[in-house]
Amino acid sequence: MRSSGSLYLQVLLWGTLAVHFVVIAALYANPIVDGLSRGLEQGPAVKQWPSKPKYFLTQFLGTQVEVYLLTVAFLWLRPSIALPGYPGAILLGVLLAAIRVYPRFWNMWIQTTYPNRLLVIEVINGTLGTLSIIVFLEAAAMR
Repeated sequence: MRSSGSLYLQVLLWGTLAVHFVVIAALYANPIVDGLSRGLEQGPAVKQWPSKPKYFLTQFLGTQVEVYLLTVAFLWLRPSIALPGYPGAILLGVLLAAIRVYPRFWNMWIQTTYPNRLLVIEVINGTLGTLSIIVFLEAAAMR
């Protein structure tokens, strides 16, 4: 059994190393997503940031909290999934993505005027982002 100090260190290390922010940047900053979302981000339902650096720093720090929470979930739940290797990790990733992405999508869809096309992008990219974290953590755990 791991000591709690060792577990905390593992969460900090693996959570910090997770490549989620790079994956999310690639998912959002590509020509396909740019084409689908062109002009929609200027609507009244989308917050406008006067400073891009401040937006990216705020986004990174908020996203990092999610990465740490998903790292804790991975370390806690992964041993409960009998499926070994990446298939088991992907199964866990799909479950965590559903828990992470669906409530946000649903609330934004029913409570805001956020454009539906942007919501679809959020669901796809949020799911892929969650899977990238879990697959990375599986790779780290296998070494």
